[in-house]
Amino acid sequence: MNTIPQVSIILPNYNYAEYLDQRIQSLLDQTFRDFELIIIDDASSDSSAEVIKKYESDKRIKTFFHKKNSGLTYKRWNEGAELSVGKYLMFAGADDSCENTLLEKLVEKLDSSKTAGLAYVQSWEINNEGKKIRTLKFGTDFLDKERWKKDFTDKGKNECYYLLFQNTIPNASAVLLRRKNFFESGKFDESFLILADWLLWFRILLNSDVAFIAEPLNYYRKHSVSVCNKSVRNGIFVEERYKIISYILKHLKVPKEVSEQIFENQMNVWTRRIISKDMKIPIKRNLEIYRSSRHLDPKTNVRFIKKMIKNLMRK
Repeated sequence: MNTIPQVSIILPNYNYAEYLDQRIQSLLDQTFRDFELIIIDDASSDSSAEVIKKYESDKRIKTFFHKKNSGLTYKRWNEGAELSVGKYLMFAGADDSCENTLLEKLVEKLDSSKTAGLAYVQSWEINNEGKKIRTLKFGTDFLDKERWKKDFTDKGKNECYYLLFQNTIPNASAVLLRRKNFFESGKFDESFLILADWLLWFRILLNSDVAFIAEPLNYYRKHSVSVCNKSVRNGIFVEERYKIISYILKHLKVPKEVSEQIFENQMNVWTRRIISKDMKIPIKRNLEIYRSSRHLDPKTNVRFIKKMIKNLMRK
């Protein structure tokens, strides 16, 4: 009997006690059974520890409880990967859930495509109460929107072009990674607070293929947050987007007309958040974003003015 599990599931948690029972049970109920579940609690102040300890009798589960919160999500994700032994890795959000065939079908994809560095499934977006809202939408006005309507296996570099415009893999819970590719790609960049997964997907797919399952087997929970938190998060989001675009453009050759579309798209994302009532970005961070944009896009000033006028006229 093989004592090394084929899949390692890393489940980091901080104050998601209300969702943990559903999350853990959805993983233990998988039809694919050859996995270990590594649960890392980042010093939760709610009843998370009590919930987690209920499952410690299951031999597939390993638990780690920190006494001090790191404040760094991706630090705990990397820690879990370092503790794991599986051939494949999955990073399961503590507030997400999934169908019981998720692992079975993702493992099947990676087993059948030896060149794929990662495989992912379509996701349902759900609210706080777990109600289905919509399946995730992919594609842009510039690139194919039909791509995700059926299963595919493709060159990773083709996916990388989409990653210039949007994170086509917005929820890590929907992904199964090949362990080898994860570590060779440098793991999650812990200097990022929000979008390190987006950057990792690109690093992996630059040197491997990608597989997709169109069936929505993952449940991606979206939360409402305060206006203050939205302001901070949106500023970080825009700034980290520029860092990712800059990184991708250094490693992926694109036609000039495509780079122009990328800069237009990014400027639209930024200016819409500047003028939004709910998502305004602090002045200091806007200045940091402006410097990042100028470094990347020589037409920043003209593009900024045009987009601001256009978006203000829409209000």
